Amino acid sequence: MTSPHLLVRIGESAAALPAAAVRRVIRTPRLHALPAADAALLGLAEFAGEPLAVLDLAGLLGRPAPAAAPPAVTVVAWLGPDDERELVGLAVDEALEVAALDPAAASGAGGAGGGEVLVGERPVRLLDPRRLAEAAP
Repeated sequence: MTSPHLLVRIGESAAALPAAAVRRVIRTPRLHALPAADAALLGLAEFAGEPLAVLDLAGLLGRPAPAAAPPAVTVVAWLGPDDERELVGLAVDEALEVAALDPAAASGAGGAGGGEVLVGERPVRLLDPRRLAEAAP
């Protein structure tokens, strides 16, 4: 059964978050670094008048952080189990599109992902908001 997912670009790779977990896509806001923070925590930003932890999605997925400029887009999303979910920012290079994907058709799994599906010819890693929360600092 398909469900809508937001496809994002992280470097040369693509990943997909369930649209139900996405609150908004914004330009990466001004970040305030935290001393001695984990490398995956880029800093705190303000979103809707509240503090928002902004995480490097590449880092959460175990990929090296790009040496170039910081990611241009932040996906504000709910992570974690329904009764304990938290709103966080996930820094990505680009929001690509919303596509109907079938998680049951995914191959492989592990880490914060729920496997991979093909969108056209492109492999896309499905992301599980619960597993992402477990990988977060």
